[in-house]
Amino acid sequence: MRCHHFESGECRSCTLLDLPRPRQISEARERVEELLDPYLAAGVTWGEPILGPDGGFRARGKMAVGGTAQEPILGLPGQKLGADLCDCPLYPDGVEEVLEGAKALIRRAQVPPYDVARRRGELKNVLVTASPDGEHLLRLVLRSERALGRIREHLPALLAAHPSVIGVSANIHPEHTTRVEGEQEIPLAGASSIAVRTGDVTLFARPQSFLQTNTEVAGSLYRQAARWIGEITAEHVTSGAGPGSAGVTRAAAPGTTVGSSAGDAPAVRLWDLYCGLGGFALHAARALPTARVTGVEVSADAIDGAREAAADQGIEATFRAADATGWAIREAAGPEGPPDAVIVNPPRRGIGGELAEWLESSGVRDVVYSSCNPATLATDLAAMPSLRIVAGRFVDMFPHTAHAEVIVRLRRTAGA
Repeated sequence: MRCHHFESGECRSCTLLDLPRPRQISEARERVEELLDPYLAAGVTWGEPILGPDGGFRARGKMAVGGTAQEPILGLPGQKLGADLCDCPLYPDGVEEVLEGAKALIRRAQVPPYDVARRRGELKNVLVTASPDGEHLLRLVLRSERALGRIREHLPALLAAHPSVIGVSANIHPEHTTRVEGEQEIPLAGASSIAVRTGDVTLFARPQSFLQTNTEVAGSLYRQAARWIGEITAEHVTSGAGPGSAGVTRAAAPGTTVGSSAGDAPAVRLWDLYCGLGGFALHAARALPTARVTGVEVSADAIDGAREAAADQGIEATFRAADATGWAIREAAGPEGPPDAVIVNPPRRGIGGELAEWLESSGVRDVVYSSCNPATLATDLAAMPSLRIVAGRFVDMFPHTAHAEVIVRLRRTAGA
């Protein structure tokens, strides 16, 4: 990928852009695999990396607003706003046009950009969500509701000029902080969610819910997890491999399929903790329709999106808005006990000591851990010595940067 902003020095957010991409991938993969090597089961080798396009992949554009109401500039949050970056090559087709439309709205409505140094002005950020089908959600992050009347007055012109924009909202963010957005969301026009085809399902992203940056790579990530869960489920059908079991193999009943009960064995139970919009849970439930899949996420906004996706596609899965750690500990203490397998997809801080301690002592044999921070994954694995990596793949979610992700399949070691 070439970028004239990088080459001119106007933007250096893609810190590794001057390195050939094969070298970016090999060096990042080597760092991750070396970091996690102490936690590999004996004889395990890493799978091929999960890769995607090197440009045009960002599902969400987050632009800080500078300049003036007459001449607005859209750049990256946290950087000096000297150059307009609407044509960033990381964005898919159509995003630049929507951002230019947002600038036209700013000029017509005369919304002053927020001046960080002086703590004056109204418009802080412009956020765009893009779907693979060319639709967009537009969000305007404002310090207050003061400019909403003018924005509403001139919004029809933007919608007429950019029919790909299916929904617009204002986010009210009065605090002077580095956070990109605030808590209050005010719908202004159109849809409250956007359908984002990801892998084998369609997710419904709402304004404040987390959406994976790289849609194509996210689809491959969800598919890989579903394949592993399929293998785990097949093993549970033919063996007593549930929590606390001795793992004695028994024959599957004739005609039994993956995900169905062998004899009178109950359906396999799967928990997806930190499920977000449900990408992992929906893929697993779609692939294994008789499994009992439950996704848990603290964000009610994300859970609403996950439920919408399940209903829209006829996928049987249950979604709960709750703290993942507290819910898992309480539910495991109930009459059904721990599940047969767990997926975790935590934020950068990792799952933390309490959930790691529960997983270590739970007896759950199989865990799939998708990590956006290999360092905290290593910390979590150190707290779970009974669970070891039996398969893993480096994930290139953010090309041209030092950011690395990884997905691993964990298996409880014999005698643990």
